[in-house]
Amino acid sequence: MGDKKIRSVVLGVLSAVALMVTAEGASAHVGYGTSLYDQATNTWGPLGTAGFNPTVSSNAGWISGMSNNGVNRTAAIDTLADSHNNRFRFFTLTEPSHVSITVVGMPNANGASILNPGFSLFMGQVPQGSHDGVGDTNGLTAAQIAIMRTPEHLAYLANQPAFATWSPFFDAMDEITAEGGGAVDAGGPKWGVYRADGSVTMGNNAGMVSTMTYTGISVGDGYNGDALDNVASWTGALGPGTYSLVIGGTSQSDLQELFDLVQQGIGNPAAGYTACDYGNPVSCNGTSYPADYGILRRARNMFIRMSVNGNMSPVPVPAAAYLFGVGLVGLVGLARRKKIS
Repeated sequence: MGDKKIRSVVLGVLSAVALMVTAEGASAHVGYGTSLYDQATNTWGPLGTAGFNPTVSSNAGWISGMSNNGVNRTAAIDTLADSHNNRFRFFTLTEPSHVSITVVGMPNANGASILNPGFSLFMGQVPQGSHDGVGDTNGLTAAQIAIMRTPEHLAYLANQPAFATWSPFFDAMDEITAEGGGAVDAGGPKWGVYRADGSVTMGNNAGMVSTMTYTGISVGDGYNGDALDNVASWTGALGPGTYSLVIGGTSQSDLQELFDLVQQGIGNPAAGYTACDYGNPVSCNGTSYPADYGILRRARNMFIRMSVNGNMSPVPVPAAAYLFGVGLVGLVGLARRKKIS
């Protein structure tokens, strides 16, 4: 078997591993779940967390990626956003279509606030298992690192600006710097790489890199004059292609609290040290998260409704339960009225 074929097989295995990790880990890296809709076969995806009923970490993921949100992205500073605070889904169209998407925030038994959803649409997808700190090689074998260093991956790392010392991905900086990246961007060091209103390039530890292109379509609950009612909707025309639907939260107050907690790292570490040596609460492989940070990133439930050319997606479980309950209340009321009459 030639080197090229071996490389292809190993990359395939790593991709499968990345896919399994993202499917099992609620918010470890980018995981697209199962296709929401495939127009070629006119099939909808499953109900449940892998399909129309995902959860999302934090109530601030989407707005943290919006330009000039007043907290981490302003005219003076642009730290981008942590993609892990958002949920990625996808669907595929084969012809120009009239599409409607609604995301509804639902209560969660863990006590987290109800999600105020926001979502953006992108053409294309980033690789399964993508994550903000993709340069981090800790825990990988020499063989895995060699396979990871594809030309696309090296070019990607060479263009990465620095992660801030308080970023969860600061641990990747030594690898990124070694590949020619790490120059601080004009607005200051980064928190993450996600944008809710711009194209996003991401990579994974299988060496795969790609860009999802912003369509100009984004909508947020309570954003740009929309009522703050735990519902975000969009209706319009889309052409053929595969689309990434990226969903997060729009709470400005949650974003301010989350960002303040993330920034508890202490300055730039001295040569030979990392942020972990300074007791950074976020950057040390998840071992020192403060309680408040964990509370702000508790999972929040949602359900997604879609229609394509009038073809409706299945009703997600929470909505079905709600409608069933409403139906029962209506029947009870009708029975009472009949009894009174």
